[in-house]
Amino acid sequence: MCFMVTERQKKKSSRKRRQYDENTVRQCILNVKNGKQTIYGASKSFGVPESTIRFRLSDKWSKKARKGPQTVMSKYEEEKIVVWLKEMQRKGFPVVKETLFSKIKTFFDTTSRPNPFPNNAPGRIWFNSFLQRHKSFSLRTPEAVSTASANVSECNIRSWFTNVDSYLEERNQSGILLDPSRVYNGDETSFFLHPKTKAVLAARGSRNVYEVEHANIHTNITVMFSFAADGSIVPSNIILPMQRIRADLLRTFPADWGIGKSAKGWMDAPNFELYIQKVFYPFLLKKGVTFPVLYFVDGHSFHMAVDVADLCLDLGIILIVLYPNTTQITQPADVAIFKPLKNAWKA
Repeated sequence: MCFMVTERQKKKSSRKRRQYDENTVRQCILNVKNGKQTIYGASKSFGVPESTIRFRLSDKWSKKARKGPQTVMSKYEEEKIVVWLKEMQRKGFPVVKETLFSKIKTFFDTTSRPNPFPNNAPGRIWFNSFLQRHKSFSLRTPEAVSTASANVSECNIRSWFTNVDSYLEERNQSGILLDPSRVYNGDETSFFLHPKTKAVLAARGSRNVYEVEHANIHTNITVMFSFAADGSIVPSNIILPMQRIRADLLRTFPADWGIGKSAKGWMDAPNFELYIQKVFYPFLLKKGVTFPVLYFVDGHSFHMAVDVADLCLDLGIILIVLYPNTTQITQPADVAIFKPLKNAWKA
């Protein structure tokens, strides 16, 4: 049996499948509500079917009337995520998909709100829907910056300064740069407990020249330093290569220093977060500085951790990453502090 489809039926089917721009529909409805146009006139002007206009004007319509299930997070909550994503990108910390998932998981872990995600962590379907709802975002491959510092041009660095200036101007925070007590730089460096000796004096003809190691040559401690543009020094934070720190060892450090531990004595995200919370922020309060403050750090992964970013946002600390591979120019700690300090340590 064969069915003939008339031209009228084709047009009717086409109208059913047609998608209308939401802004166009809203303007059409607004004109009808304000009495500027009749339903028939608005339909002709905007190309929106009369049935759609009548439905939008009826009690059956609400802002929730849309295809698909309701979003897991509210519109307000998702807008906060969007603002956070934009802020992180502007400050040099572009967020990867996995980091966004981690932030959403942390949100549901702390709120205990029911959700369809396994172990509170969203997946590909939610991510694709999120991008559909927020079309100002897309997956991009960040521009690779060469590891060779010589390839970084003056233009790159000036562009970075311009970006920082515009970021602060948009938020009416340019005044921070005029107050050196509100501008900070942080960096960490490692101290090997047994630095390798470069050369020693030995008797001519000696067949074996050796020295006793007082510690494993690879054992090190990490120290976090922060400095203000006015010359103030924030108490240091020491990361020791221990599973448990003895009480008698703790008593040998100044009371306002931070003491942490990790398997190999390296800084990590939990230790950096504790440093911000227990050392850096209390120092700012004691000093009586005006918030927010700027805190320039390098692009190490633990500086960009979600929990660290959220903590700094809550405390009024604006984290900004320095331009990659320019620490020999833009990192004050490297330029003025660490080299003479390391030389003294080796001596």
